[in-house]
Amino acid sequence: MIIVGAGLSGLLTAWRCLDVNPDLSIEIIEASDRIAGDHTWSFNLTDVAENLRDWIKPFIAYRWDSYDVKFPKRERTLDIVYCTGNSDTLRACVQPHIESGRLKLRLKTSVETLGPDHVVLKGGEKLRAKCVLDARGFEPNDDVFLGYQKFVGHVIKTKTPHGLKRPIIMDATVEQLGGYRFVYCLPYSETELLVEDTYYTDGPELRSQVVDARIKDYIRDRLGVDHYELVRREKGVLPITLAVDETYGTDVSMEKTEAVRLGMTGGYYHAVTGYSLPEAVKSANVVCDMIAKHKPDFGPAVRHEMAYHRVDHYHEEKFLRLLNRMLFRAAKPERRYAVLERFYGLSEGIVERFYRNRLSKKDKLRILSGKPPVPVTKALYNFSEKAFISRESSKRDSAQ
Repeated sequence: MIIVGAGLSGLLTAWRCLDVNPDLSIEIIEASDRIAGDHTWSFNLTDVAENLRDWIKPFIAYRWDSYDVKFPKRERTLDIVYCTGNSDTLRACVQPHIESGRLKLRLKTSVETLGPDHVVLKGGEKLRAKCVLDARGFEPNDDVFLGYQKFVGHVIKTKTPHGLKRPIIMDATVEQLGGYRFVYCLPYSETELLVEDTYYTDGPELRSQVVDARIKDYIRDRLGVDHYELVRREKGVLPITLAVDETYGTDVSMEKTEAVRLGMTGGYYHAVTGYSLPEAVKSANVVCDMIAKHKPDFGPAVRHEMAYHRVDHYHEEKFLRLLNRMLFRAAKPERRYAVLERFYGLSEGIVERFYRNRLSKKDKLRILSGKPPVPVTKALYNFSEKAFISRESSKRDSAQ
């Protein structure tokens, strides 16, 4: 098998498939000079299927038994296990397979084209495999309508204990600045801390130096820390899906003509939160199971199953896309936080199932019932995904 792209989804899939299938070998092609990049990935432990939690343990760098959320009219501690892994732990997970020779790397290598069973490198070399997986990352698509989550994070080392005992997943008591904004804090130790400023806006532009200044203000004014060392900095822009054209979302014809899409390439992320680890684990396990059940000629089975896995994901995320339209288009920008403030007043079970994207019909009714945190007329105007796409397409066509 060949995987193009050595980020989270590509490496998790390689790790899972090699762990379970001892006769398998995988080649990873990566355009940069190292695998796994320089990132942090977090998730609720309950986001991962119970039978995979022991397997994912080596990836976890830090784990907490609870976390806090803060809003202008609500503060709450949730007793949900929260975990974080990073590029170092991800590299460590695949390192034994690299050392054994079963996972081969081609770094600083650019791809010209790829298909279901071949890759053509820039320069013309053609590589063949039973199956090719495309994990090169997110690219905009005319059939997918987006908002954006943008963030800058500082990992700092303080001279004295910072005093934070558990993560703050959302501190939305900060100034909103024209969109939903919150600060995210992970205490790695008594003196090491990640502080990340995150905000949801309509466009992808990220003015990272402005955000750097906001983080420094938060560390000083909210955390009361004056003396610290900046250990590392990360930033990113994540897609937040508002709507997906149904024809595109349910198209399975690509299984015979295209490489299997993984991760952000395939749109596998939680539509509201942008969390990608749980979906990457799900996809990795689907690929792994198809290899185990259909080896040695597993290529057609992987392509077929992942085509329908993509359709399942489209349907599963329908309600989450509706919530995003409420957040981005029904709420006033400075009041977007109220949508989440109300949500975090619901039961802990609903919060868990929301992050796992396993909401029941009763859960969905509970989320939508009661006094709405957005104007009713705007909520109804953005309720239909099909009508929303029609309007947005017309706007785009007019602008062109």
